Amino acid sequence: MISPVTRSRRDEMLRRIKQFSSPTFKRQMSERFGICTEKALGTPVTTLRLLVKGLPRPDQELAEALWETGIHEARITASMLADPALMTREKLDGWVLALNSWDICDLCCNNLFSKVKNPLKLAERWIKREEEFVRRAGFAIICTLASPRSKTKDEELLKLLPLIKNHACDPRPMVYKAVNWALRNIGKKNPRLTPKAIACAQDILDLYADNKSARWVASNALWELKNPKIKMMIAKRK
Repeated sequence: MISPVTRSRRDEMLRRIKQFSSPTFKRQMSERFGICTEKALGTPVTTLRLLVKGLPRPDQELAEALWETGIHEARITASMLADPALMTREKLDGWVLALNSWDICDLCCNNLFSKVKNPLKLAERWIKREEEFVRRAGFAIICTLASPRSKTKDEELLKLLPLIKNHACDPRPMVYKAVNWALRNIGKKNPRLTPKAIACAQDILDLYADNKSARWVASNALWELKNPKIKMMIAKRK
């Protein structure tokens, strides 16, 4: 049950989110970026970040109150405020099952899901599920943890390559694009991982020669990882 103080803070945050919303931007979200706007107001993510700037964080009570509204931007804001340490398995599963668009999926992974205890185990568990955005979330967590600044160890990322191979043939664009993203990020993290990611891409081509999704995942990753400019960039990383 939401306390009167938390309800008041939630309502004030919603008021501010609505204040900066725009029907034009909401239309662009759908038409230009393929975002599900069924419960969206049309407030840019850059504005949401400004709205939470300076607020005490984490703030789990406010995060949960915002999430419960079901409003797209309120839920994105919730992911910025939530406390990873207080996100139980049940709560994580509840939040990920509510995702209905690539943007909120990826933002929740970057802002919150990748920061919980044992995030790679969470990613593995979600990847093995069939729900579209649950599986995407699993790969999006990997993308965040394979970023250049992440302290994820090479061996931990290498253990995930079989999952990438197994799901490269998923026919759903929201999934196979995330698979490709994860493969490219692992390959770009440092020079040691690049050949492993390239080998994985080549294995995908061999395994799924007649699968359109898998061919795109692998071919696109190989094109980027073999690009001379990208290779020079990777070479500078430790």
